[in-house]
Amino acid sequence: MLLIALLVLLGAVAVRGESARAQSYDAEELRFLELINEYRQTNGLDPLLLSDTLSVAAERHSEDMGRYGFVAHDTLASSYYPAGTKFHERMAAEGYAYNTYKAENIAAGLRTAGEVFAGWRDSPGHDANMLDPRHRVIGIGRAYVPGSRHGWYWTTNFGAEADPSVRGRADGALDPADWVQRSAGARELIADGRAHLGGYAAGRDVLQRRVELPGDRPRLSYRVRVAGGEESSGELRVQILNRRGERLATLRAYGAEDAGRVIEEDIGLSRFAGREVVLRFEAVTGEGPAARFVLHRVRVGAPDLESEPQPAEEELIISRD
Repeated sequence: MLLIALLVLLGAVAVRGESARAQSYDAEELRFLELINEYRQTNGLDPLLLSDTLSVAAERHSEDMGRYGFVAHDTLASSYYPAGTKFHERMAAEGYAYNTYKAENIAAGLRTAGEVFAGWRDSPGHDANMLDPRHRVIGIGRAYVPGSRHGWYWTTNFGAEADPSVRGRADGALDPADWVQRSAGARELIADGRAHLGGYAAGRDVLQRRVELPGDRPRLSYRVRVAGGEESSGELRVQILNRRGERLATLRAYGAEDAGRVIEEDIGLSRFAGREVVLRFEAVTGEGPAARFVLHRVRVGAPDLESEPQPAEEELIISRD
């Protein structure tokens, strides 16, 4: 493991690069984030925050490895960096220039998050990077390069300093700072990383935020649990609005008939691709017993590439510093 802590950088401040602003993630990258954070929490460690800045460096290195035919931490050839660039230099080039501990894992020949996580977990050096208690952020980059030797390439970058590009809670929890909350019950809707809507009579709760959708087949995923009895009333509506607050679509609606269910949703948003929209969750309840809706793991990003062709060779190559 190579950890970088250069004394000459004691006063350095990371600047978020332009390339990090539009960073999006496919379902396997987000699944890897869940796996590594579940693993860390099982081992008594804090979850990692997802850094767009580090993810840009990771994704570009994965692309370079496939495009130029190498699997190594040092850049052999690149569309983005000078030949010979070290992993911590790539991180700095994208804006992560903190004087702190840094590490990198790479892999080739595996498509899914579960496969690459298992490979790294079973390799002592990679496992040490994933369980390093000093790390606070992670960048994840998975690339499929048609015609390359191994097809799929993965890079994860780790750092001990949270930069401005981090995306709220890395374990899928909701961050109150990211959402506009309105409640007729005059209460905070987000607690312990989950949103609690409804649950009281004659109520109206609204949770919404602006999102810039990726240009390539964007998707919305979330988990909702519906609580209440047979006599409960209420409905949770999931809507897309324009920037003026006008409703463009109602994506889903849940009611008391869903009580006792935990529902995992994955919804295509291709008709709104490339647009800035408002994502809104609105719960309305009537008089008497009210249904309650618990919302978790809300994510907007690019799709899983299930339709991508598989590489002919399923060789696993994993390497780490």
